[in-house]
Amino acid sequence: MNACFQERLQTVLENLKGARQWRPKDYVNFANMLMRMPRPRTGEDSLPSLHPAQVALTMFTQMKVSYEPGVAPEEVSTLTHVEEAFPHTLEPTVALFVDAPEHLSGVSLTLEGWAEEAQHQGRPFFLHMAASECRIPGSKCFPKVGSLRMSSYDGLEIPVPDVKAVSAYMRGHPFDVAHLSTPGPMGLMGMRLARDAGVPVCGTYHTDFPRYVGELTGNEDLEAFTWAFMVWFYGQMDRVAAPSESTRRDLIAHGLEPDRVRVVGRGVALEQFSPARRDEGLRKTWGADAATPVLIYVGRISREKNLPLLAAAYKRLLANRSDATLVIVGDGPYREEMMRELAETPAVFTGVLKGDALSAAFASGDLFVFPSETDTLGRGILEAQASGLPVLVSDRGGPRDAMLPERTGRVVPEVTPQRFADALDDVLADGARLTAWKSEARKHARQFTPEASFEAFWDLHRFVNPRPEKHHASN
Repeated sequence: MNACFQERLQTVLENLKGARQWRPKDYVNFANMLMRMPRPRTGEDSLPSLHPAQVALTMFTQMKVSYEPGVAPEEVSTLTHVEEAFPHTLEPTVALFVDAPEHLSGVSLTLEGWAEEAQHQGRPFFLHMAASECRIPGSKCFPKVGSLRMSSYDGLEIPVPDVKAVSAYMRGHPFDVAHLSTPGPMGLMGMRLARDAGVPVCGTYHTDFPRYVGELTGNEDLEAFTWAFMVWFYGQMDRVAAPSESTRRDLIAHGLEPDRVRVVGRGVALEQFSPARRDEGLRKTWGADAATPVLIYVGRISREKNLPLLAAAYKRLLANRSDATLVIVGDGPYREEMMRELAETPAVFTGVLKGDALSAAFASGDLFVFPSETDTLGRGILEAQASGLPVLVSDRGGPRDAMLPERTGRVVPEVTPQRFADALDDVLADGARLTAWKSEARKHARQFTPEASFEAFWDLHRFVNPRPEKHHASN
C-alpha cells in the first residue's frame, strides 16, 4: 500500500467520522445541489468535463472536510422593491451570488464597496447569500442550514443554503444578469438559476484558489483538479472580471477565452487612506521614533501569503541593521507560529484593525511589504500607496500590476528570503529615493477610485444584456 493511497484512505475515514452528525435533510440538500450543477452549453466542448459525483469524490478523498449542521433562522433582507427603488431605470437588474460573505477578506470589502456605489447611483444591484446577518446594502440573506470547513483553509466557513428555499425565492424575483462572485454553493446555485431563466452570466475571479490549494496542501494533483474546476466554472460565463492583467493572462493560459476576460480593477477611498492619517503617537507604541524605518504588512496571516518568507527576510535584515520595526496587522492561522518565529525581534502584532485605526496604521508606516505570490491583486497595495507608502512586492500574481516599479516601490524577482531582505536593505538605505516614492505612491493611487471600479464592473452587465426587459416582480 503506497503512501498516497494510505493518506487518502485516512482522509476518507476522518471524513466518514465527521459525517455521522449529518441529518437526512442535509444529504437531501447536498444531493439537490450537486445533481443540479450546471452543464456546459453547446459550443463549450473545450471545457473540462466534470460530473457532480467527481467533484464530491475528489473533495471527500483528498481534503479533510467538516460539516456542521445548523438551525436555520428566519430570512433577513436589506432589499427594497425593484419597482419602488428603480421605477424608470433602463439598467439591467443584476443578481449577484456570493459565498462566505461574513469572512473578512478583500472579496467581502470589494462587494460591500460595489453595493454602496450601486445604491448611491441608483443601480438595480442585489446580492444573494447564505448568512446570519445582512450588513451589505441591497442584500438578501438566506438561512444557512449548515456550514462547511476545509482543513486546508483554516478560518474559512462556507455557509450552505437551503437549495429549495433559494430556488423558490428566485423564481419570484427575476433578474437580467447573474453575477457569480465565488465558486461555492451559492455560486453554483446562481449558475443553475441563470440557466433556467435564460439570462447571461458574468463572474469575478477574486481568489487564486488553485495556488492557495497548492501552497497550503502541497498536493499537485489537487491543485490541478482545482484549476480544472475553476476553468469549468468560469468558462461557462459570458464575461469574467479579473482584478489585474496578470490574473487575466493566467486565466487565459489555463483555458478561458481571451475575449471573455476583462480587467476590472479595485478602488481605494482616498479620504480614508491618506498620509494625513500618520500618527507619531501610534509609532511610539510600536517602539519607533521619527527616524525608525517601519515596515508594515496588512492582511490575512497565513502561509499562502508567503509570510514565512517575510519572517525569514526580516530576521536577515536585522542582521545588517537593527533599527527596522516590522508591524503585522491582521489575524490568521499562521499568527501564533509567526509570533514565536519573531519573538526575539522588534516585530509588533496588532491584531485586526478597522476604520480609523487601520487608516492610521497604514499611514504611520514607511514601507508596505507584501511578498505574496498567490494574490490576484491585493487591496492593501492600493491602500498603502494611497496612504503615502511605497510597496515591496513579488514578481508573481496581481500586486505588481497595482504599482509602478522603481517609482512607487520595487518588484522582487524570483523572491527568496535573501532577495527580499536585500531589497528591503537597499530601499531603506536611500532616504531621498524613499521620500520620492512616497509622493509618487499617493499620486498613483488617485487613479484607482471606487467610482471607476464600479463602472468597469457594471459595464460587464451592460455589455451582455444592453436592453433588459423590465420586470413586474419585486426583489
